[in-house]
Amino acid sequence: MSHPTPATPAGPTDPALAIVGLGPRGISVIERIAAALPADRGLTLHLIDDAQHGAGRVWDTDQTRTLCMNTLSGAVTLFTEPGSSVTAPVLEGPILHEWIRLLRGDRDGISPAAIALYDAHPPAPAIATSFAEELAVTVPESNPSRALYGAYLRWVYDVALAQLPDSVRVLDHHSRVTGITEVAGRDVLEFADGSTVTADATVLAYGWQPPGPSPSEAALAEASDAADLTWIRPGNPVEQPVHLVPESGTVLARGLGMGFFDVMALLTVDRGGSFVEDPTTRSGLRYEPSGREPHLVVTSHRGYPYLPKSEFHALPPAARLTRLTAVIAELADRTAPASIDFDTEVWPAVIADAYEAYYRVLARVRPDKVVTSFDEIVATIESAVRDGAITADLTALHTALAPHTTEPFDLTRWLDPLRGVGGSLDLVTEQIAAGMASDITEAEAGLDSPLKAALWSVSASRKPASILGAEGRYTLESRRNLFRTTMSLGQMVGSGPPLFRTRQLLALVDAGLVSFLGADPTVEVADGAVVASSPTTLGEPVRATTLIDAWMHRPDVRRPGDPLAVSLHDAARTRPFQLTAATGRTVDSGSPEVDPATRLAVRADGTLDPRLHIIGIPTWGQLPDTTISPMPGTDPLMLQETDNAARSALAVALGD
Repeated sequence: MSHPTPATPAGPTDPALAIVGLGPRGISVIERIAAALPADRGLTLHLIDDAQHGAGRVWDTDQTRTLCMNTLSGAVTLFTEPGSSVTAPVLEGPILHEWIRLLRGDRDGISPAAIALYDAHPPAPAIATSFAEELAVTVPESNPSRALYGAYLRWVYDVALAQLPDSVRVLDHHSRVTGITEVAGRDVLEFADGSTVTADATVLAYGWQPPGPSPSEAALAEASDAADLTWIRPGNPVEQPVHLVPESGTVLARGLGMGFFDVMALLTVDRGGSFVEDPTTRSGLRYEPSGREPHLVVTSHRGYPYLPKSEFHALPPAARLTRLTAVIAELADRTAPASIDFDTEVWPAVIADAYEAYYRVLARVRPDKVVTSFDEIVATIESAVRDGAITADLTALHTALAPHTTEPFDLTRWLDPLRGVGGSLDLVTEQIAAGMASDITEAEAGLDSPLKAALWSVSASRKPASILGAEGRYTLESRRNLFRTTMSLGQMVGSGPPLFRTRQLLALVDAGLVSFLGADPTVEVADGAVVASSPTTLGEPVRATTLIDAWMHRPDVRRPGDPLAVSLHDAARTRPFQLTAATGRTVDSGSPEVDPATRLAVRADGTLDPRLHIIGIPTWGQLPDTTISPMPGTDPLMLQETDNAARSALAVALGD
């Protein structure tokens, strides 16, 4: 699909609007501009990204098909829907799985509007051909390859461009913005090659921007360079130079979240190894090596891998969250900074909902484990909430519930998953592997796992709790305490890998290719090697010449690393969003402060920038849901954000 050619091309004096970053948010801003722009208004639209336009870096369509989404095909869209909280008219289109079905020729049950849009803008035939094998087996609960999602995004990108009025001139720039300066009331955007464009309004949708190095990272960089060691720095796995990892020997890796599972796949499957179904193994798989695999010794703050997602054979069920919903309603009027104490006012509801979810499923699947009754258990939980017995220390709750069951739930097990684990590297590895085997069993149980029900409840609490605390409404103390605990725990237990990745990891352990060092590692360069140790493995050092940091940094406006972020900082066009303590003391967060209604940046002097909008991931400290893909039927916050930013940017550019 080609870009529309304007019937009346915009001229050099027409207003200009620049969008920097053309991943999902940038695409959505284009679509929202198309929905809001009067057909007779001239506009030059600068679309800027040095990555693949429409897919960005994360979803590049040319990447290996080994890497998959952590989101299900039936749970993501980029189209607004009827009833959405957007001002400009909605554009109904197929969600990802519907688009996949349409590529297969299956139209049953898809809305006429979505089908009509698809037919009006048919994807290139090469997409169906290239992804034929994956398309054939994808169901709503599948984790599509990132490349396939990128193909969907690029199609939506072309559709969005096609919605623009003929009065819009679209200019593509395949370059990186290295700085923005203000000249005569306009933004001059400088590219890496020295060229520039000028805009009346700018929208930054640039996603993950690495901050400058911390003191420890700077020291590690200097030491590793001096010793000629290989350090794969934090970043998007597609862009990390994983090819530099040796094909044998010991390699250290930090991080046991999604970045690690990606790196694991790149160092095994993409090097010619294969996983074969084998019911005689505890993972259900047997790994057949290519001979090009290193031995990975892995560690992280927790020391335990993210838990696999449950196998529901359908989209995940909605969590009940009865108490959390009630608390949110009670606190809805508290909008001032530091007006809510998460520890005392929200945490008890999160915990009570999780424990009730556990015992609800336990009473159904193993009723003999309930000594009294489920109703009495619920009454006990309610009493604990009323009495203030649910604190960071859950001992009082456990004591109250003990008489009611022979199979109690203990959430603290997951707050510290290596509690009671320790010994040699081999012993710790086997202890963690045994835990992973249990994790697989629980995930396979799906709706019949009491444990997974409780953990899913905690995970599901993250979004509503984040929305309640947006714009600094939680006290700084509680945000750094149990709110952080909830977010971190929910990420580990609810946003882990698809089950097949955990099975693969366990198969690699059993093949002798992965070992676990433990929690709270110390990493240093000494005697020409990277040396890591953990108290879990009794300080036993592990030496290697390669270190992989398998995660992505949050952007941090306090220490900008990207040249564009540096230029905005130096020009005082951004300032950190401040978090407020119960005492009134304020501290800077890592997010640039923006006006929530427009996403205009707040300058260092506290005034709104007249042109600059910042959306998405960089604003994580002020606004909720910045890293979540839009889910159909949920009135996604991301699409509300892009609608607001598009309307504001248009108003600024057009002088309205």
